[in-house]
Amino acid sequence: MDSWCLYCAKQGLGMFKSAWDKLNAELYQQHPYYDSRFIETMLQYFAHDTVWLCVHQSGGVIDGMLLVQRKGITKWSLFLPAQAQVTPLLLQDTALLPQLLPLLPGFTLGLDLPCQDPAYSPLSCDPGTLQATVMAHALTINVNLSAGSFAEYLQRRSKKFRQNLQRRFEKVQQAGFGFTLHCFTKEAEMESALAQFGMLESKGWKEKIGTAVHLNNRQGQFYLQLLQRFAKTEQACVYQLCLNDQPVAMELCIASAKMLILLKTTYDEDFAAYAPGRLLLYLLLQREFECKRVQTVEFYTSADHNELAWADGARWISHHMLLRNPAVRYCHRLKKSLMNKKLSKEDKQEYTAGD
Repeated sequence: MDSWCLYCAKQGLGMFKSAWDKLNAELYQQHPYYDSRFIETMLQYFAHDTVWLCVHQSGGVIDGMLLVQRKGITKWSLFLPAQAQVTPLLLQDTALLPQLLPLLPGFTLGLDLPCQDPAYSPLSCDPGTLQATVMAHALTINVNLSAGSFAEYLQRRSKKFRQNLQRRFEKVQQAGFGFTLHCFTKEAEMESALAQFGMLESKGWKEKIGTAVHLNNRQGQFYLQLLQRFAKTEQACVYQLCLNDQPVAMELCIASAKMLILLKTTYDEDFAAYAPGRLLLYLLLQREFECKRVQTVEFYTSADHNELAWADGARWISHHMLLRNPAVRYCHRLKKSLMNKKLSKEDKQEYTAGD
């Protein structure tokens, strides 16, 4: 019988792990963020009892899977820890989604579907068919490694971009620094690499606000286990830029056969004048163009004009919200309209008072 079934996911994907990876391969060419190793590591470190694995079967074949967590009394959301930039929605057919809402525990009016990458999601920008709303969230970028050589990639950049990079490298050389790029890929190297990553982060502003990665905190243990799991199949790497043998910038990465994802960047703020993060990115891309092991480098960031200068492509990551029925959608739109009118009126009053 065609139906959705719900399972507690705090302990992982369990018996559905292989089915999860099969759907990811069929739909999204084994996207690293959707890989069961990434998902199960997130569940291990950040899931609570309210996280559920939803599995749909049609004719005995699994054709839909997603992870949800409660968000308020009448709403649920896809599971989205801060360490994930996009969320998996493994569906052969989006028509399966509305059937899920009545089956979620409690009385559910809506399901948030945040951080959907249009290149790797079944959802479109047209909300009409799903009684949904759509909101742009972040502009992410990528570099296409299959479009020629690194030299050709640089020629596609602006003249000002190339000149700025040249000046940065000249500044490093004039200061008497030699630079070296290291790439750690072996499972046995990940603990040492992450320890060095943590040392760099602990010197900067992230340490002051308590978000720096350390081997002895939950976030550090998450990244260590994640990198070790991917390194077993040669799909993890940690890039490190050294100036005179001193680490000044590092990048954590995971990969599939198609893409390399830049997970997390850090740099030594004492060397900020030399823009070590940008120098590392330049050398990283140069090496990836030479290796030709993937087709694209995905940044998964909220790009500003400086980051857009590196990009071959850009697309909007969007938040979607699925509502239970047309009546709920109408009420949601009405509430939103009234709130916008109220804000507009308050802004007008504030402007008048300012005069």
